[in-house]
Amino acid sequence: MVIADGTIVRLHEKLAKQFPGARGKAELKIHTVLGITGNTKSIRIYPGKTADIKTIRIGSWVKDNILLFDLGFFKYQLFSRIKRNGGYFVSRFKNTANPTIVSVLRTYRGQAIDLAGKKLKEVLPRLRRDVLDVLVEVSFNRRSYKGKSSKAVETYRLVGVFNQETREYHLYLTNISPDQLAAEDVALLYRARWSIELVFKELKRLYKLDVISSGEDDVVEALVLVAMLTLVVSHRLLNHMRLLVPEKSERFTHLRWAETFYSAAPFLLNRVLDVAEVEDDPFLAICFFMCEGVDPNVSRKRLLSPWVKAANSQEFNGTE
Repeated sequence: MVIADGTIVRLHEKLAKQFPGARGKAELKIHTVLGITGNTKSIRIYPGKTADIKTIRIGSWVKDNILLFDLGFFKYQLFSRIKRNGGYFVSRFKNTANPTIVSVLRTYRGQAIDLAGKKLKEVLPRLRRDVLDVLVEVSFNRRSYKGKSSKAVETYRLVGVFNQETREYHLYLTNISPDQLAAEDVALLYRARWSIELVFKELKRLYKLDVISSGEDDVVEALVLVAMLTLVVSHRLLNHMRLLVPEKSERFTHLRWAETFYSAAPFLLNRVLDVAEVEDDPFLAICFFMCEGVDPNVSRKRLLSPWVKAANSQEFNGTE
């Protein structure tokens, strides 16, 4: 099972040309395809104004996988490509869509409304069944080829679960058959999308992607890539730990693991350097402190400057 989604990182306004945003002047979009077990499939970065649908590429990798999408990826062309490549999908259903109902996949007691051949919006307000499970027919334009486009018609499964509080249906579109997954389980499966929100929370809270203040595009890309690589390593190690102690695998929750990995990162890095036979050089530490410990604003006036200079002078003169 695979989840695809993106998150926005706000950047310095100086980067508006390289990374134009949709809401702010400068934004960067991190698109992630994530396995439900935490195995990161791919991570890419785009300008913030890039539409979600343009950030995912469908190919042979989707075969036998279930992809979970939010409304930002709702497009019949995308679903058709997934189906042709042997994959499956579950997506929230767009409120503006109005497909034709082909057949009902679940038998209902009593005098149920005949739904076949009717438009969804025509019958949905009159339904009171707890679960709606039907086949619907949709039409769309395929991507143009050599300047020509063609019409296509596909049949998908539409599942609706009635919410007693809002008195509305939560609707999902999928190509998973009832033999493979019951309607109630389709809705339950979609809840797994929450796991990718935890990944974005990990990136921003622990790896500080929500506070990138640099106005240099190379610095921004480097910081984002380092955070992504850290995320990949963290999830790989998480999967290994789950295999080592399978009886506790479900208790290795994402955020708790992320906090644990973050706190142990310096120790792990030292172990990696030992294995790579990279010796610790004190001069590198001095260079680091000289570069990072100095305020880059050369002309800024500082309140304590006279006292700091006087203290340094006394110390080097051997006085107190």
